[in-house]
This record gives sequence, structure tokens and C-alpha cells, in this order.
Amino acid sequence: MVGRLRDGVRDDVLRDRLRPGVLVPVLLVVVLVLLVVAGALLGERAGAVGRAAVGDTGPVLVGAELPGDGSAGPPAVVLSPSAAAHPRSTAVRDLVQRWVDARNAGDLAAYRATLVPGTRVDPAVFAEQARTQRVGSVVVRRIDPVAGGELVVPLGFVTTQDPAVAPADVRVPRLCWQVSAVVTQDRDQVRLVDPRPGSQLRTPC
Repeated sequence: MVGRLRDGVRDDVLRDRLRPGVLVPVLLVVVLVLLVVAGALLGERAGAVGRAAVGDTGPVLVGAELPGDGSAGPPAVVLSPSAAAHPRSTAVRDLVQRWVDARNAGDLAAYRATLVPGTRVDPAVFAEQARTQRVGSVVVRRIDPVAGGELVVPLGFVTTQDPAVAPADVRVPRLCWQVSAVVTQDRDQVRLVDPRPGSQLRTPC
């Protein structure tokens, strides 16, 4: 008699667990977990295929081999053969070199002197970034003339920094960059225009 009562209670509990109101949420949770796991696996596989196809994206963005010691590399600006063939290559290289040197030295006045007058620079942000950030492995990849006498200058470079001052979406100690800089003539000097939306790519490296 006791055994039959236990069996009856167990059957009632099982029926309660298998009621649609209980079973459906459990099944939904299981399906969601399976979808998340499958998505993660597919994403990892896609990333691996992409890396196999184009190689490490860091050197691709910079246009140079990365320093093996984890540093940003030398600060000297290098011209690619394509950039060196442009008649304004020396002026552009010198401008970019002053921009790099000012960032590495934390020299706000020198940094402003490389930019178009009126460009807004937050002194506190500049000082905080300059405290740990170093720029190196700089390559001027091309110099392309556009309308209005401006030059579009794709730059590749590496930065190292305290992750706390890295961009919010990539808090890492080293980044590889490709920036489509714009150079314009300001009276008798060439200067850099404030970066335009979508003109910068970066990746941990």
C-alpha cells in the first residue's frame, strides 16, 4: 500500500513537471543555450578562416612587420615606394614625423602646430594619453590627391599604451592602426585635418 502511494506521488510530481507551462520554458532555455554555443563556435570558425585567408590583420593595417618585443617600434616615419614617388612626399613625411614626435613627447603646442588652426584638442585627454602612449612603426602608405587641393594619406602605425587610455572598445596594451589622414595646405604650411568619421581602423596586435 505504501509503495503504491509513493508511486502515485511520484507520478503526480512527474506530471506536474511535464505540464506545458513548465516544460515549454525549460525547452526554450535549452534551445537558447544551444544557439549561443553554436553561434560562438561558428564565429570562432569564421574568424579562423578569415585569418587564414588574409593573415594577421595587425601587419595588414600597419603595412609593416610588427616588433617582436611588444613595443610600438621605432618612431621614424617611413615612406612606401608608392608614397615616395609623390612630389609632396618630403613635406608629408616631415609633417607626419612632427605629429608622431609631438604625441610621443606629450608636447601639446607642437601637436597643435601639426593640425589645421581651430582644431579642438582637449588638453587633459592629450596629457593623459601622452603619459603612457607611444607611437611607432609609422608607414605612409600612399599620397592621393583629391578635390580642393587636399591629399588623402593612408597611414599605418602601432601604439602602445596603458589599456585604461586605449579606446573604450579595445582596452589593450598594443594596437595596430590604419588612418586615412587628410593633409591640406594652410598658407605656406601643410597641416593635418581633424580625422573624419570612419577614417580609422584599429585592432589589437
